[in-house]
Amino acid sequence: MNPQRVHGKANHATRAIHGITFLNSLATGVLWNGLGFITAREFHYSALETCLLFVATGAVYALAAFLCGRVLRRFEGRVSPRKMLYLLFVVQTMVAPLAAIESSSVGIIIVAIVVSITGACLWPIVESYVAAGRSAQDTRRAIGLWCLVWMPSVALALVFMAPLQRDDGWLTPRMALFAIAPVSLLSIVCLRFLPTRPAHHFVAAEAAPAVYVAQLQCVRILLPASYVLVGALSPLMPYLLGRLALDATSETPLAAVWLSARVVVVALMASLPFWHGRWSTLLLGSALLIVGFTLVVTLPTLATCIIGLIAFGLGHGMIYYAALYYALRVGSAQVDAGGIHEALIGLGYVIGPAAALTGSLLGGGGWTVAVMCGLMAIASIPAMRPWWKLRRASAKFELQGTIDGGIVETKTTSQ
Repeated sequence: MNPQRVHGKANHATRAIHGITFLNSLATGVLWNGLGFITAREFHYSALETCLLFVATGAVYALAAFLCGRVLRRFEGRVSPRKMLYLLFVVQTMVAPLAAIESSSVGIIIVAIVVSITGACLWPIVESYVAAGRSAQDTRRAIGLWCLVWMPSVALALVFMAPLQRDDGWLTPRMALFAIAPVSLLSIVCLRFLPTRPAHHFVAAEAAPAVYVAQLQCVRILLPASYVLVGALSPLMPYLLGRLALDATSETPLAAVWLSARVVVVALMASLPFWHGRWSTLLLGSALLIVGFTLVVTLPTLATCIIGLIAFGLGHGMIYYAALYYALRVGSAQVDAGGIHEALIGLGYVIGPAAALTGSLLGGGGWTVAVMCGLMAIASIPAMRPWWKLRRASAKFELQGTIDGGIVETKTTSQ
């Protein structure tokens, strides 16, 4: 086969997967970061009601992501990954118009739950297309570029929602969910340039270093922990920003600050490999997350809110990119590896709103921070275990080497 033709097809496939990623990240941004603004402004949900809706969507997301790989394997002979994407986009196209039902918020709830399920199945498949068939170095670059496609798109979704917050005429907040229909139709067009299945994973001569395996175990705790904070912050954002008495059209772009900060740190991590295998990266990311969350929730000023959102975004970007890199690097870029990654995110989206709900019932503000810090402290115990085990193994190895060296030296001297 002509190498130029193969290369051209690969480029078309890359552009197609990036197009699908950009379009559906707009939907993700609306669902996970903009839904609270829809329920709060148009349907006057309380913070407690919004948190309950986020708990429900997070639960179905986690379950669907966990089962995605198994479903694909079961129907592997009849349904290819590309065909599965087609079916998911058709479902989204059909269900999104329910958001236009004006009598109640039932349509919004149905759309949110169904799109949570389709999104949970969509992203593991997309991630397998992104990383499969690449060497370790190319995997890092591909993941970095992919993140620089979807992360700005999520932030743009909140910016595009700004005019809808005026609730003027037919331009109401719910129309952001209705827009998932044309987004899905455009995604179907992109499928035309995608291969039927992801390429086989590149079999490298080098195995993943032991520290990568240990850090994968660590970030599989830190990733859902970070999304616990995201899951708690997302439903609360409309109510936290409401205390600043801003213009309605300014709130969603302000909420996008942490999403934009996340893009910056991911761009750096994608181009600079010095952070690979460093535990300090995960520690700094965790600290920034907690500090940023605390500032946003407890200090009701515009300046502290912006600083907190920036810190939060930087911390989350560090944890997210490290988690995805290690998952695909160690997990061989299969759909199951991405499925576990997305299931862990869904787990955070369940616990986070539930914790925010608990904090709000206790009194909000400082109580919410206290509940979240308690959960983070609990999560830190299993998160530190891989580091501790690796350190002990390393110390034992060094000690054994010293003893063996001493024995050899003694024998040599006696001779």
